[in-house]
Amino acid sequence: MVPVEEFNYKGTTFLVECKEHINRVAGPGARNYIIRGLRAYGDEVELPESIEKDPVTSFMPSCAGTDRIVYPGVRMLFLPKYLGRFLEKNDIFPDLEKLEVDPDNRIFSTDGRMLYKDEGRELWLSLSAGDCCNCVTVPEKVQHLGAFSFTGSSCEEIVFENQWIEADESSFDNSVWLKSQGLAAYVGNMLYRINTEGCRGKCVLCVDKKTKRIHPYAFKGFTIDGKLKLSVPSDMDFSGFTKSLIMALKNMPAGVNRKSSSLITVSIVDAEGIEKEIPIPLSLDSNGMELLKKILDYKEDYFDELFERIADSKEKLTYALFASSFMDTEVYLDYIKSNQQEALTRAIEVLDEKALGRLVKKKIFDSGALISMLPQLQSKGMVSSVAGILIALNGN
Repeated sequence: MVPVEEFNYKGTTFLVECKEHINRVAGPGARNYIIRGLRAYGDEVELPESIEKDPVTSFMPSCAGTDRIVYPGVRMLFLPKYLGRFLEKNDIFPDLEKLEVDPDNRIFSTDGRMLYKDEGRELWLSLSAGDCCNCVTVPEKVQHLGAFSFTGSSCEEIVFENQWIEADESSFDNSVWLKSQGLAAYVGNMLYRINTEGCRGKCVLCVDKKTKRIHPYAFKGFTIDGKLKLSVPSDMDFSGFTKSLIMALKNMPAGVNRKSSSLITVSIVDAEGIEKEIPIPLSLDSNGMELLKKILDYKEDYFDELFERIADSKEKLTYALFASSFMDTEVYLDYIKSNQQEALTRAIEVLDEKALGRLVKKKIFDSGALISMLPQLQSKGMVSSVAGILIALNGN
């Protein structure tokens, strides 16, 4: 283990570690120093440019026994020109009021509060984000949020001036902001994350009208037992939305992607102005995804072809139930009738009362099956469905 030594510089006692061949900024074969912590400091901390003529290239403090490294009381921080690594934590300096970076630093730059890379186009860290009372504004010049830009941050409000800003999958991991967004978190005009954790029954997400994109990992927070309906505004550019949606579906976590108990539907409005919920089978291959895109984007009737491409039996049954609730096609009805008992249970799980009522009127289920549904519907408070079944039974 490399020993850590003390180094005093401009009123601060640093804990430093000397390394060789570690950082590209210093060049091959060079010795360079890593700052591992602050032992004593005032309200202004200037990181040294070099120690014994070897450059300081990293600020990576570590504290044995805890993952929380915080230095309260520091009001001003200066980063030297050779520094190429800075710890990816937003709450290191919770009282920071001013951040300065040597103008010759080739990696980082700052506007006094934000730490940037790539000449200001990538936000690396917002050191203001360590304070839960702060509202952090991400400037319009920022095109990309780095992997650790807001990880572990405490701020509750973030404003994105650039509506087309991109964000990494982990940009907001373990952050107060992401946890406080509820079912949907938006980054600019992008639906960044959908979180159904804790939802009971169906979750309905009315997608914000400003939305133009869905993050490829938007369903990272989608739980296995989640049932989600995405209701899309009629004036949205649906083709762009669908492309992003399919990308996000392809990047769903493997554990969710293979579980048919999950359910996602997208509501669309047909030519007659009638809203239809289109179920999305999660086990679709790439050809199936293309068929889904044609259905959603162009309202084309590829439902039968899509049905044949569904590999998972539960997903196939779910799709047949939904499709039969607004379409008259024998292939779906035959599949439901051949799996009647399982179809009953699944219908109660995934269909709302209107869709269930339409199926009852189509006489898909026999009298015995309808009677067996009544206790479950009553326990779920589905009064309209109970009434519909009683009417259907009387009609028989």
